[in-house]
Amino acid sequence: MFNIFKKGNGKEGNVPENNSGGLPELLKFMVTRLVDNPDDVAVREIEGDRSTILELTVNDSDMGKVIGKKGRIIKSLRIVVRAAAVHDGRSVSIELAQAKQ
Repeated sequence: MFNIFKKGNGKEGNVPENNSGGLPELLKFMVTRLVDNPDDVAVREIEGDRSTILELTVNDSDMGKVIGKKGRIIKSLRIVVRAAAVHDGRSVSIELAQAKQ
């Protein structure tokens, strides 16, 4: 499904050809399994000079599920995405944004 650890030119396996290495897709995949409104999940990638920010937007009613008790869920999501990014030698952080109404 998400083969972010496979090296190559993007033609074999499921490795995307873009520069992100599938990190936005990985984050969206994990979050859609957590929330009640998976259609409202959106991930926007913001490229910087040294790092990348993944801006995660979910339905307001699902915000607590993504954050979790004492922030444990969002912290775990950040750990998984950072671990995947380290393989590519990149720095990635997740920002949780409020959905516009």
